[in-house]
Amino acid sequence: MKEMSSRLVISETALKKHWGSLEDIIDRVVGTGVETSIDAEWGVAPLSVGLFGNGCELASRNRGSDAHVAPLFGFDGGVWAWLGFYQEWAREGSSRVVRQYSYRSTTLSIHLGFRNIRHKPQIFRAEWAGWATWNGMDYGAQAGDAGHPHWQFDVLESLRKEETVETAREYLAVLKQEEHSSQVRPFSPDSLHLGEIDVVVGAKDFSRMHFASAASWWKNAPENRHVHFPEEVRDIEAWVQRTIEYSVGELVRLE
Repeated sequence: MKEMSSRLVISETALKKHWGSLEDIIDRVVGTGVETSIDAEWGVAPLSVGLFGNGCELASRNRGSDAHVAPLFGFDGGVWAWLGFYQEWAREGSSRVVRQYSYRSTTLSIHLGFRNIRHKPQIFRAEWAGWATWNGMDYGAQAGDAGHPHWQFDVLESLRKEETVETAREYLAVLKQEEHSSQVRPFSPDSLHLGEIDVVVGAKDFSRMHFASAASWWKNAPENRHVHFPEEVRDIEAWVQRTIEYSVGELVRLE
């Protein structure tokens, strides 16, 4: 693991320049006529950064409050792919002269939905967290030994209805009862409707799983690690650009 001294810490001036670079990257891939801007909520700790601008629309996030998303491209039938952006930085020290901020995380989320309708289900997201404090005390990697950067898949949670979770609990209770029952029954768990496994699986929170996107597991240690942290802001900028480009390339397969 990295030492605390290798945290990514930059000045407020450098941070604003970084946001300008990210705006340019996003503007190159979003729909025609869309102009994005990255604005911060300066009074919030940690410093929260979101996407705004002409052509952006509000969408619901699976975690946190609603946020603006930018249109990437349209599918047949009027459905659009939308890009969400969220970033966090922590204020360092109490200096009023030279303000500095340490990097926490960047999230790129992909949504599908119609224009002018807030319901745009979150399909998947890419995240890259830095070496920071996550429990208010100790420095470390977010989510323990999870991969950094990583992908997380949200589509099941986004489309799941609350009654699905309750139905899944009922199915699992029946299966558990059958598993521990010594009484002979005229049916087994296999005789339950085939569709019930779909309900049980659909109720699982797969969005909590982290799928490492920079893991060289075929190499020998220490090159086989799956945890990496950005050392410079240009690392984040390159990751944002290539992650968006790759996501667009994969989304096109849905056409």
